[in-house]
Amino acid sequence: MSDYEGLGERIAGARRGLAQAGIDALLVTPGADLRYLTGYHALPLERLTCLVLPAKGGPRLVVPALEEPAAHASPAGASSPARLGIQIVPWQETEDPVALVAKILGGVSGTTATTIALDDHMWAEKVLAFRAAMPNAQQVLAGPVLRHLRMRKGTAEIQALRSAGAAIDRVHARMAQWLQVGRTEREVGRDIADAIIAEGHTQVDFVIVASGPNGASPHAEVSDRVIEAGDTV
Repeated sequence: MSDYEGLGERIAGARRGLAQAGIDALLVTPGADLRYLTGYHALPLERLTCLVLPAKGGPRLVVPALEEPAAHASPAGASSPARLGIQIVPWQETEDPVALVAKILGGVSGTTATTIALDDHMWAEKVLAFRAAMPNAQQVLAGPVLRHLRMRKGTAEIQALRSAGAAIDRVHARMAQWLQVGRTEREVGRDIADAIIAEGHTQVDFVIVASGPNGASPHAEVSDRVIEAGDTV
């Protein structure tokens, strides 16, 4: 699946969901939802990056000025084949990005209240900052709108899931190669992580290798315990 395939329909679908739910705008900060809607892989940092998606009107991506080149180079950029129509709005270090978002939404203090959906994993400090900047706006979670959208997979998404699953199956088929008596959990875990990347995955969040007594913990972390004969792993 390309970095931009289907993004336009996702933006359109999110807007339809907002309208159906009676929500005026969606605010999405870095995380899975931002990647899903725009293809932009932004890090969650103290400087605000936020997709501003009104139910009516043009979408904007508010980014720190130092991140502007990366935003333009992403599928959200104007030159991207995705052609999402997102306006990149950079803010300088001396500016207040939360106030900028409020201005974009027309939700400056004292104006008519609106309903704004915030992505479910937005940092609390940013949620509270938006509340302070737009005290008349009702905040709701974006989850109900985005979940309905994300659970419906397109052809490219289905193929991507199948490819990811097949890659992990190939890794699991090699477990006997790595699980050897005398090796540590950490050594085995490192081999598994390297194999996952070699098979085409872009990152490895964690690997669990729990041998012997460590197997009693479903969330065990790899350790320097040496795998012994007869161990359950």
